[in-house]
Amino acid sequence: MPSDLQIPAPISLCIVSNQLNSMLERIVRAASGWFAEILIGFDGPASDIPEALLSAVPNLGIVPVQWEGYSTTKNKLAERARYSWILSLDSDELPDEQLFQSITALPFADLPRNRIYAFRRLSFFEGKKIRFGAWGRDHVTRLYNREITAWDNAIVHEALTLPPGTEALLLEGVLLHYTADDYATFLEKNRRYAQLSAEKYFQRGKKSPLWKRLCSPTFTFLREYVFLGGFLDGTAGCKVARINMLYTRWKYVYLSKRYQDRPSS
Repeated sequence: MPSDLQIPAPISLCIVSNQLNSMLERIVRAASGWFAEILIGFDGPASDIPEALLSAVPNLGIVPVQWEGYSTTKNKLAERARYSWILSLDSDELPDEQLFQSITALPFADLPRNRIYAFRRLSFFEGKKIRFGAWGRDHVTRLYNREITAWDNAIVHEALTLPPGTEALLLEGVLLHYTADDYATFLEKNRRYAQLSAEKYFQRGKKSPLWKRLCSPTFTFLREYVFLGGFLDGTAGCKVARINMLYTRWKYVYLSKRYQDRPSS
């Protein structure tokens, strides 16, 4: 927790969400003393916004947004922020104490605008820390200056554009990622991501040959569960590798169907 005498860092924490659940409330309450502004881009009914949360967190702002894909919606929310330095988190991510301290210790008034910051991310699945597999090597870039960079136009798995001369640094601390409490929920979440990824690939002209639909899922499972040591996470590691295998399969199946369903010219 920040000390009572600490001045919140002059940055805007921006989160896009379509529901205000207990996890999001936990993030907001934890971040309230660290950052000068917290904005939630909320794509949902105003009646879902708890008055108790608004009164408890005075630096919280709820911005009504219409979902236009991850990148576009995040960029529009960042444009509404008070500060140029943006910390962009998902609604299931929470910095640990060390990461809060690392971020707020930065001399924002003197930072070069062309600098961006990445964090190590530790994911949880069904309440278990996932230390191996693809997730065990996870890093995400989330702290940036909106004056020189923004999210790309991807509808899913978005990334920040990197102008020439951009300097990327890794901060101490961990971003805790609470993916899903149960297998079924995460499976359905990944199915939606697979559909969005297929659409992104289609827009970029990427193809879905038969060999890729057949081989890529198996390779994904072997890579994550065997080569990257997912088996060391036990049953949870096997479930994560299997879900990512299914995601890969669905992605290319949906992409193939997207080509089949397009109007003939």
